[in-house]
Amino acid sequence: MPVVEHCCVPSCSASSRYNSEISFHRFPKDTGLRVQWLQGIRRTGFTITKHTKVCSRHFEPSKINITAKGRRVLIASAVPSLFEWNDFQQKTRASVWERCPRPAQTRPSPAPLEEETEPMVPMLLEHDYGASSTVCVEREHYDKMREEIEMLRQQLQTLHLQSSFGLQRFASCPEDIRFYTR
Repeated sequence: MPVVEHCCVPSCSASSRYNSEISFHRFPKDTGLRVQWLQGIRRTGFTITKHTKVCSRHFEPSKINITAKGRRVLIASAVPSLFEWNDFQQKTRASVWERCPRPAQTRPSPAPLEEETEPMVPMLLEHDYGASSTVCVEREHYDKMREEIEMLRQQLQTLHLQSSFGLQRFASCPEDIRFYTR
């Protein structure tokens, strides 16, 4: 069973379990360089074991050499310097929307205008990002929608007053007060 390696840098979740592109590197034996690594990864009072490793995401690409056999090896003076707290961003793969071309949007042709119609009322749409920001509707339809909105607001207000949870709701019913206060 292969060993799963993890990065010891705070807030780094790199693991070798699902990512074969990342290499993991042990702390150097040189005490001075080891202290630089600990300062770089911001770990003080941290116990280093033979299993403590830093992933290749935290090293500049120029500091990593690839051997003839394909192993990734650090140069001798490499110190981790790319972290979340210094706003380093990994190059991410382009999303599906960026990689795949989208078909051109076709708009339906406008309906022919009838001669004797009421003037249209412009109405803003709130969350239809693919369409135009304004739509025209008939005055009669617009008035019906406004009446319905007003009616729904009144219903909401009455329901809010009926279902409010407070002392006023239970003032007339001692059984309810006993139930909630015991």
